[in-house]
Amino acid sequence: MSNDKLDALIERVASEHGIVLSQDDPVLMMHTLNEVLLEQNKEAHAELLSNYQAILEENFNRWCEYSTKKSNAIISASVSNAHLTRDQFLESCIQLIDERIKSGEGQEIYELTRISRQAAIINLLASIIILLSVAIIFLLLL
Repeated sequence: MSNDKLDALIERVASEHGIVLSQDDPVLMMHTLNEVLLEQNKEAHAELLSNYQAILEENFNRWCEYSTKKSNAIISASVSNAHLTRDQFLESCIQLIDERIKSGEGQEIYELTRISRQAAIINLLASIIILLSVAIIFLLLL
């Protein structure tokens, strides 16, 4: 402890308590020991705080890496599920369209078949009528 600080302490004790201390007083030795202990304690606390800060930063960095990996995995899984859902939806739409086309074609084919059958029957009836006409004319001419 410097002489100026020591003199200031002696003056303070004298002014506050009315006791004059000498330079070799044991009370001043205790004061000096307390100051040394406080300095050492301050250094120890500074080192502990520095270590704690380093540990916190390391844990924060690990947490950031972990959360980034986890969020990327979740995003990747979500994108995969979205693609899978989209593909399934497209497949079901395509199947539905195919079924509608097939059922529409079947209906059209059925309709065309019915019309063709009617045309064939009409043609057959027309042929029979023509055959009867020819036979009647042949019989009339004879």
